[in-house]
Amino acid sequence: METDWFVNAKRALTIAEPICSSASSLVLSARESLESAFAIHSKTLFLSREVHAQIALLYQVNEALHAAAGAFEDEFHGSLVELDRSGDRLDSVLQKLEGTIVDAGFKGTEEGQRSLKYHTDDAVVEELKAQLRQAIDYFQAAHGTMTTDISQFDTEISELSSEVSVLPPASSDLSFYKTLVNSLESIENHAHAMGALLESLAHHYDQCSQALMTSSTQNLQQDPEREDLINVLRDDAAQVDDVVDELRHRHSDMKALGDSIFDFAVSSAEHYSSTAELCDKLSLHQTSLENHLLAARQFAEGVAEYFSRRNSLLDELDSLVEYFERFLHSYDALVLEVVRRKNTQNRMEKVVRDALDKLKFIYDEEMASRKSFHVKNGDYLPSDLWPGLSDPPIGYEIIAHEISALPELSATLIEQVKKRLISAPALPK
Repeated sequence: METDWFVNAKRALTIAEPICSSASSLVLSARESLESAFAIHSKTLFLSREVHAQIALLYQVNEALHAAAGAFEDEFHGSLVELDRSGDRLDSVLQKLEGTIVDAGFKGTEEGQRSLKYHTDDAVVEELKAQLRQAIDYFQAAHGTMTTDISQFDTEISELSSEVSVLPPASSDLSFYKTLVNSLESIENHAHAMGALLESLAHHYDQCSQALMTSSTQNLQQDPEREDLINVLRDDAAQVDDVVDELRHRHSDMKALGDSIFDFAVSSAEHYSSTAELCDKLSLHQTSLENHLLAARQFAEGVAEYFSRRNSLLDELDSLVEYFERFLHSYDALVLEVVRRKNTQNRMEKVVRDALDKLKFIYDEEMASRKSFHVKNGDYLPSDLWPGLSDPPIGYEIIAHEISALPELSATLIEQVKKRLISAPALPK
């Protein structure tokens, strides 16, 4: 009987020792893994927050660039409306110049009919239009470059966001940590209990050895102490298999609890690796972001240059339109000036005619008086007494100093000009 107990105790101890050794190793591994995992998880949580903050910042910058590009485009379209308005004014006044034929009465029309537009410089107009087209093309090219850059920025953010979305969540829930800590405590409790069970098995083995040794040297008389030992061993031997089974169950539970810790450690390491990799990408993307911001700044400078150039050219365009409008107005004023000068010349000629008529009347009257004097006294006066006695009266003549003849304008033109000037808006001073 003692031999059977000894053999069974030795077998149980042989089974229990590696199980308990494995349990001890499991405790150490689980504790180290959990401590390491908690440290890595904390780093990952920090990096994850940084990643999301960086992504949010990129979205803010991207939205700002979209808004700026959209605002510039709206302002550009508004400027085109203003340019179109001034361009329409230019085309309108040029059409009026083209449709206004210089009256044949003016000098310089011997070669045929010519419009007022003939006296304008087409090269100036075309050069101004070409510069406006260049300014518009410059803006559209800059806007196209900016749009392409923003589109590339959109793609980069989308790709980064996709990578962030597939990252496992870095939980900061304390209950999650508590669960893992409780698992480790359960593993340690199992290990402590298994140590106690192993110690009981070893003690049982020692007692079986002692009983086996004393059985060969015992006397024929009964030994009360040995009887007590046999009774204890009998009870303990009945529980050896149960103790081994309990060790196995506890070890199995420890492994299950340990797997949750090890899985967390592995997932924490993987999460940290992927998050750190994404952080590295974001760090590299810093240069890309700077390039996008540089492109936006260059675009803004280009827009400012465009509007400065456009405003200058628009001023030139408006000045040219105003000049042509004044040219049209001045031509009509010239027609009326010719009429005014013609009226003045007519008045002067009437004064001359009246004066000549009065002078002729006086001259004829004087000639009659001198003739009457000669009839009465001429025969008695010697001719050498006064050589001027027989001279005619003093004569006067009026000479017209005309540089160039006033043009003869048609009455139809004059009436048209008067109507235009009456209905035309007043020009700015």
